[in-house]
Amino acid sequence: MALSDIRFKLNEDVKLKDKKLINYIFRQGNKKPQKTSVLFYVESSSFKFLIAFKKRILNPAKRNKLKRHIKEYVRLNRHRLKKIDCAILIVKVPSSKNQLLQELEFLLIK
Repeated sequence: MALSDIRFKLNEDVKLKDKKLINYIFRQGNKKPQKTSVLFYVESSSFKFLIAFKKRILNPAKRNKLKRHIKEYVRLNRHRLKKIDCAILIVKVPSSKNQLLQELEFLLIK
């Protein structure tokens, strides 16, 4: 099997899918405003996340690219993530990938 055939995927157990919990996080959770995004989070026994975009912020290709960058960041830093359930809401277009990833440093244990 060639190296190009190997697929690295983010496990399903870190994706936040429960609609009641998502609504609870947006309404009752803590809020961490950033320049281009807002992180909503609540304490949890494990790390789960959701990525959302403000309507009509980017075209679908650019939104999906940003999602891939965030998922890769989470996958690579999985062992250092806080025990929270969070929703990442992108409200403005980031000027660079590095700016977005710098804002996600909040998710890491210091």
